[in-house]
Amino acid sequence: MSQCDTDVRDGGFDIRGKGLILVDMALMAMMVMFVEIMLVPALPIIAQEFPNDASWISWVLAAYMLVGAVATPLLGRLGDMYGKKRIMLVALGFYLLGLAGCGFAWSIPSLIAFRAVQGIGMGMFALAFGIVRDTFPARLIPIALGVISAMFSVGVSIGLLGGGYIVETFSWRDCYYIVTPLMAGMVLVAWKTIEDDSRKCEGGLDLAGAGLLGLGVLFLLLALTQGDEWGFLDIKTLALVAASLVSFVGFIWWERRTSEPIIHMDLLTNRGILGANLVALFFGVAMFLLTQTLPFFLRSPENLGGFNIQNTFTIGLYMFPMALSQLFFAPAAGAWSKRYGADKVLSAGMAIFVAGMAMLIVWHDQDWMIWASMAVLGVGMGMGMVSFINVVGMAAPKKDFGVASGMNTLFRIIGGSIGPVLATAVMASYAVAVQMGPFLIELTTEEGYVMSWLVGAAFAFVGLLLALVMRPGRGISYED
Repeated sequence: MSQCDTDVRDGGFDIRGKGLILVDMALMAMMVMFVEIMLVPALPIIAQEFPNDASWISWVLAAYMLVGAVATPLLGRLGDMYGKKRIMLVALGFYLLGLAGCGFAWSIPSLIAFRAVQGIGMGMFALAFGIVRDTFPARLIPIALGVISAMFSVGVSIGLLGGGYIVETFSWRDCYYIVTPLMAGMVLVAWKTIEDDSRKCEGGLDLAGAGLLGLGVLFLLLALTQGDEWGFLDIKTLALVAASLVSFVGFIWWERRTSEPIIHMDLLTNRGILGANLVALFFGVAMFLLTQTLPFFLRSPENLGGFNIQNTFTIGLYMFPMALSQLFFAPAAGAWSKRYGADKVLSAGMAIFVAGMAMLIVWHDQDWMIWASMAVLGVGMGMGMVSFINVVGMAAPKKDFGVASGMNTLFRIIGGSIGPVLATAVMASYAVAVQMGPFLIELTTEEGYVMSWLVGAAFAFVGLLLALVMRPGRGISYED
């Protein structure tokens, strides 16, 4: 994430050169999203398998995002210093290690630890966007990014159904046993097809900034996790909140003074870049809050307002309309961004996402209501995820695009780490004891799920307002 420039080759797509690289990047995006989404329907089963640690289940998602928030800018900078291909292979190696370890996890804390290792590999996407920027001519960058973003949606589609089928037929561990060798094959393809960088940059790593950022997010997540147990006004909870604020203030202070910052504060004076980053933050919170809560709601007993669906594949079917609409609307959003402006597409996507959350809050008693709200939410997600990077492309000077796009990914990851933990904190406030065979377990009432969706809708609505107000205007296009 430095401001070093790399000459972009001219030309178009061809299957032996740029086209093959794009296929490789797109398939990696699909595979990673498949891995992440296949876990979602299995979360209630994992919680039941380890009942003593069930209160930490949200960290299975959050740990991956938290570590990714720290690793992404560092790996991006290392890619500038030592070559994007080389560092991407390192990131993929960590991802593979964590992936393999998850299948052998013996407790939720061990699963969280392996997920954290997996999170180091999240930096591959900052590197992938950099490779696209360095490889393709300017006029084709939005198309290439749109293809990669669309493959995220393909991964969601097959992850919900494929992952649900594997969990129901075999076990959640078998998901990892099956995916690990496939991902190893993708690493081999990346090694063979991605070209080494022709130019590298001098500089250093902002380890202090990464540490302060990570601590700020960690203390905040711990406060949300433990607040229900300790009390949100307990001195320990307040101390964690204070430590989080101090860490964030220290991070901002440091970033203004270091020569190689993770976040370039001068770019945040650009209204379009700042707006895209803040929208990404709020969008990340709302999206991951939703994916954390819905499988538990569908699995919840009918007397608590749920659907009592115990079949993981069926849960995937209920969520599938969201993936299907993303699959269709994500590629379209890339074309609309070029035609109408990415800022307009982002605003429309956020508005549709808010509408989908509102539908879920009001209508969630029957099958068709869930399917309809999932379809609408998927449209908003597809349009939003594609538009973020293109809004940055409109707003940022060409020489700063790499830095600005990496910052946007970082903001979205931070939001994604907060969402699941925030959802769990809200749900815990509405938990009741239920007798399940010989065990007495705590389950969330319908009111708790509705309240968590209200919180998610509030975050999404703030994101919508920011998207409408903090638009880049005419901006700078990729062709400039």
